[in-house]
Amino acid sequence: MAIGYLQVMVTTQTALPLEDVKITVIDSATQQVLEDKTAYTDNSGQTPLIALETVAARYSLDQDNTTVLPYKNYDIIIEKEFFIRGQIMGAQIYEGQTTMQVIGLMPRPTEYGNEFESELNRGEIQKLFTTVPNLQDGTNEYVLQRVVIPEYITVHLGRPDASASNVRVPFKTYLKSVASSEIYPTWPENALRANIHAQISFALNRIYTEWYRSRGYDFDITNSTSFDQKYIHNRSTFESTDRIVDEIFNTYVTRTFTREPYFTEYCDGRQVTCNGLKQWGTVDLANQGLTPLQILQYYYGNDIVIRETNFISNVTTSYPGEPLRRGSTGENVRIIQAQLNRISDNYPAIPKQTVDGIFGATTENAVRTFQRVFKLAQDGVVGKSTWYRISYIYVAVKKLAELTSEGETIADGSYPGFPVRRGDRGLNVTIVQFYINTASQYVSTVSEVALDGIFGPALQRQVINFQNYYNLTPDGVVGPATWEKMYRLFLSTQEGVTVPPQTPPPGQEFPGTLLRLGSTGSSVRQVQQWLNGVSQAYPQVPSVNADGIFGPLTQASVIAFQSNFGLNADGVVGPLTWNRLYAVWQDLVGDGTI
Repeated sequence: MAIGYLQVMVTTQTALPLEDVKITVIDSATQQVLEDKTAYTDNSGQTPLIALETVAARYSLDQDNTTVLPYKNYDIIIEKEFFIRGQIMGAQIYEGQTTMQVIGLMPRPTEYGNEFESELNRGEIQKLFTTVPNLQDGTNEYVLQRVVIPEYITVHLGRPDASASNVRVPFKTYLKSVASSEIYPTWPENALRANIHAQISFALNRIYTEWYRSRGYDFDITNSTSFDQKYIHNRSTFESTDRIVDEIFNTYVTRTFTREPYFTEYCDGRQVTCNGLKQWGTVDLANQGLTPLQILQYYYGNDIVIRETNFISNVTTSYPGEPLRRGSTGENVRIIQAQLNRISDNYPAIPKQTVDGIFGATTENAVRTFQRVFKLAQDGVVGKSTWYRISYIYVAVKKLAELTSEGETIADGSYPGFPVRRGDRGLNVTIVQFYINTASQYVSTVSEVALDGIFGPALQRQVINFQNYYNLTPDGVVGPATWEKMYRLFLSTQEGVTVPPQTPPPGQEFPGTLLRLGSTGSSVRQVQQWLNGVSQAYPQVPSVNADGIFGPLTQASVIAFQSNFGLNADGVVGPLTWNRLYAVWQDLVGDGTI
């Protein structure tokens, strides 16, 4: 008798495991229910292997076989109270092989508040009902936790309040239409690139800030040039602009200290004028030899930079380039450890570990367990497939949890670049709420607030209380000084965490201009000296000759430092890199490492 195997994994629609789900197997040909094959999922949402009769493997190895199916089909019924029943038709079972069937169940909203509520606490109910993706257009709010390039964008074909159709199109298709509608394909290459950078950033800003969705609309952007940019559905496009879109679609314009895509206002500069980029003006600037970045800086300011993101949709694709294994150290190991710890909250089979950036036996065990749960090669090495899977599951489960200290933004602690104030919504507000709740444990005049991402009067009062306690301007607005004080208080409450200095002392402040390839002088020499100190503790940061000349070796060392400490690895020393480099160097001096 030929035997194959079936294993079913059941989760919510957002990747949380579901336990005690009943799995019923039916012979597809006879429709007979196989009572002895009924199984239930464990706390990782998985059934044991279910052995099923099938066809001999030889039929799948015979290229001349055209009469016998080389597998047997089974139907699967998936049932759990309070969830919509799932059904899989015709799962194929091969001899000696394990068929994996993953399914996400939807909760039954009609039972919210009745017997459903008696079985689950309200927090669990809220998780189930607020994190189901918007099935209408395939997007969800969590894309806003970082700058993400959406696979699709929903465009309203009219003014915001007009009774018009919505179309959902691939993001690159949208950009190609906008580029072909807004500018001429015969323009100089650098003018085309500058304009397309602005068009990309404009669209991403609308998505990142939920400009329309936060106002109750069911679209991301309009095609009205009075409000947004020109999009013509199903229009023809041009090779010259299509080629550029395909190359730079995952870039965006931003300011040095901010995370969000910059609102790149623009106009034609001939019939319509504005404070931002002038489309026809870019032609003149390109003809003068300016690069796309220089053109953008001409219109938007010298602190404009172009960043690239590899986050497409909401799946992390930030693999560091080489496998992490026992003996590896550094920030990438720390990221994996923190992510696995967060995942273990929902997949308890994965053991907790210390987030120390050292890939030891405990981390290896956690990685092997993760690989076993998610059916990856159990080698304890974080290669591409494991890195991507950990990132995906982490993003999925983290969306359902309250903000915790292992989150990337909390760990970074960087000021977002703009004040957070009453009326604001989103992740930065949630971070402020988290900081306030931490402060409430140590400051008697500060009380806890709800972690709802909404800056309302209650949060404003507690911010003022915090500011009064620390002799800050009590305006209820979280500017740079308040943010820094909140973050440093948070760090001081964490065991084993050294609170870094706010800024270098007088005489060692950031010089005010970016240091990059070709720069010279005492500030470059200072950077080189700090890099050489850091390299003694972090050999992945190469030492350099402290000659005050910013050459390729110095650039490579800066990139290595930025990569190791979670900064934008562009090889340019701006204020963030300067201050972080000083802080790391000073910590090493303070503990006697150098």
